Amino acid sequence: MGKIVAAVGLSHAPGALAFPETATSEARERTEKATRDLGISLEAAKPDIIFAFLDDHFENFYRNLMPTIAVSVAETHVGPADQWMETLRIPKKTHFPGNPKVAEHLIHSLVEDGFDVARTGTVEYGNNLMMPWVLMRPELENVAIIPIFLNVFTPPLMKYSRAFALGEACRKAALALPDETRVAFMCTGGLSHWPPYWSPTQAGDPPSDPFLALMKKFQTEGKPVLKEHPDLLARLDDYEIEMAKKNEYPLNSKHPLVNWEWDRGFLDKFCAGDGKWLSELTYAEVEEEAGHGGHEVLNWVALSGAMNSSKAKMLLYEPVVEWICGMAYVDFEVGKTTNGATNGTNGAH
Repeated sequence: MGKIVAAVGLSHAPGALAFPETATSEARERTEKATRDLGISLEAAKPDIIFAFLDDHFENFYRNLMPTIAVSVAETHVGPADQWMETLRIPKKTHFPGNPKVAEHLIHSLVEDGFDVARTGTVEYGNNLMMPWVLMRPELENVAIIPIFLNVFTPPLMKYSRAFALGEACRKAALALPDETRVAFMCTGGLSHWPPYWSPTQAGDPPSDPFLALMKKFQTEGKPVLKEHPDLLARLDDYEIEMAKKNEYPLNSKHPLVNWEWDRGFLDKFCAGDGKWLSELTYAEVEEEAGHGGHEVLNWVALSGAMNSSKAKMLLYEPVVEWICGMAYVDFEVGKTTNGATNGTNGAH
């Protein structure tokens, strides 16, 4: 029977790697410490497998083919994707172990529970995994990561209640693994932010902003657009930095980029284990209060489902407008004792 030995959630703003110097030194120090603390928590739990609730930033999926849920089955996955290496200031690719047998088990279990899951092969990671992993610095070289992708950028999106149920189903699959397999859960993304991706609700359709019109083309057609515009993601960084200076999305609008009041309310409910409140979130509320990037909290809602609405500890919340993101860091501290040791659980919390 599998054991759940850790669960962490954190934001994955690319600015923390791509242009960290734009934030204050104090904000960088606090966010980098919180990220490393989560890495230490994962190390201490000694997982065999990490189930990671992630969203794709158009590295693998595009509007022409966008699965609502996808599980990747491969011996290895790689990151960062070519187009992100310079932007994220990561000079060398990392090959992350997968585990095809466990991924197959997860897909079969999810389908049995009524989730029509897309299967992928090897995937490329962007800031969804790379930003947290680089700053967490976990010494977990042989630990397999099973990416579970949720569509958050291409409406229609799944309901928040469905994301919570997905997490519950992933927990069931984890506990059904053999030989006391040690499983950690993680989610990345959010909280509130208005990133420089095209959004039909936020930027109009067709978008009047020339850069966002080009982003719509990339989000729809994928990598062929990068061959035509190889500097696109470097331009995305420049656009984002200018947005942050003006606190506007799109540029020349007056929409603020971080809603810290909504973020803190969300974190209060999340850390309290209020699964009912999380499940009752709506697309309209999140779109209005947290932005088109705020739908990454679907990953967080799935994590809460996976942890049976357990209570969690908020290590830090830092609204970093320079990275256009409400940065959050949460640890479920699974089985942690007073001396800091961890023990797995194979039952409900």
